[in-house]
Amino acid sequence: MKIVTSRTEYQDRYAPGPMLGAVKAAAGIRGSFTFLHGVDGCTFAANQLRSAGPVVAGNYMPVEADGAQRSEIVLGNNEEMVTKLVLREVKKLRTPPGIVFLLTSCATSIIHEDLQMVADTVKQETGCQVIPIDTGGYLGGFNWGSEQVWNAILKTYVPQAPATQKGLNIVGPHLMGSRNWPNDIKEIERLLTAADVPVNATVFRAIDSKALPKIGGAKHNYILSCEDFPDFEREAGELGMPRWGEDLVLPLGMRNTEEWYLAIARQFGDEAKAKKQLEADMDLVKSQMRGNYNATWALQAMSGKHVGVLGFAPFAAAMARSLFYDFNMRPNVIGLFAETPGGLRRAEEQLKCLDGLCDIEVLENPSYMDWVNKLTESQVEMAVGMRYDHALTRGAGIPHRSLGGWYFYNQFNFVPWPYMGVRGMLYLTGELWEVTQGVLSADDLWEKRRYRTRDELEQAVAVS
Repeated sequence: MKIVTSRTEYQDRYAPGPMLGAVKAAAGIRGSFTFLHGVDGCTFAANQLRSAGPVVAGNYMPVEADGAQRSEIVLGNNEEMVTKLVLREVKKLRTPPGIVFLLTSCATSIIHEDLQMVADTVKQETGCQVIPIDTGGYLGGFNWGSEQVWNAILKTYVPQAPATQKGLNIVGPHLMGSRNWPNDIKEIERLLTAADVPVNATVFRAIDSKALPKIGGAKHNYILSCEDFPDFEREAGELGMPRWGEDLVLPLGMRNTEEWYLAIARQFGDEAKAKKQLEADMDLVKSQMRGNYNATWALQAMSGKHVGVLGFAPFAAAMARSLFYDFNMRPNVIGLFAETPGGLRRAEEQLKCLDGLCDIEVLENPSYMDWVNKLTESQVEMAVGMRYDHALTRGAGIPHRSLGGWYFYNQFNFVPWPYMGVRGMLYLTGELWEVTQGVLSADDLWEKRRYRTRDELEQAVAVS
């Protein structure tokens, strides 16, 4: 397994900052309201990013923004204006919010607007819990922004550890890297419940603001991202909730699910019940696949295909493993996106089981141009990536399917079904068939990949 570190002097990736991560995390809390003190561009992106996934996952969070102008940024001292706007918006809500988040963008963060003073005033006049968080883009990335919300909730609602702690908090469902996370997290919860694994809370998926103190009742935090979260891990550790399972692969496909499920059940639940649930789910998949001519044709067509996989580290690593073990496909090029070294290291450890079984080249945080150039050089037949590299990859003549990234704008799943778990194989098979069908119908691709004699190859090299 060859690992390539990006040496590109520029980065063309879509990498939203901490304000968007904080909004996404806050949007998992029922009864929350977020006010964005920042310029139009950042606040528009944050508002749109929160609109799809959290809604599908069970919660719609109102968001308002002041759209700070150049004059407000230059002159500063906008606390009185922000206070009046927040009070106006809070009072307009039909139901008083249980918690209000005040967030900044880069410009308002740089001039050090005193949002704590705004928060104190709003709390005094409305009785709402108000939490200000500085989310300027230069402070960190998307994951870091989510972490700041987790930290603020712990400090505000869990001042000390309860007398008894049991089970797991599932943390960061939208950080697992799957565009289908609203359905995936429900499947993960279903599997854990079936194995008698006590799930204390999901931080955050439609948890009521009044129930936030209960997150302190867990014995461990299982974070659905392989990134490092040092501040949250320290805060939670002091409350008796250490991180557990950071090296576990996501339960994507059959092989990954079995490994993941039995490890968690062995530690926290009933392993026998987990095995029974696995058998039941496998029987369901077999009942759908057995004798199905379409499935037989699709799986046969997928077998042996060479694939490029691009995505956030936990999802891309799990997807590559599933392609190999479950579908007999060859993930020859794997691009991993991560904000911290730990995120890359853990994902690469999960991929080591493929080393020696197929030729793999891993690109760490590649630019999109580097990624597509490597796909072309490696002559993969298809790619599984994200919406953001879709047009570029298709433009290079490589069929592409967007399975990772943020649930955003026009990514719709009208019939909810998970990618995760054994049952998710049904959905994944359909998704992978869509891109495989593109391979079978791409005449120019077949021409590029056709067998060439040695003389033809020498002539092609001479011309190039």
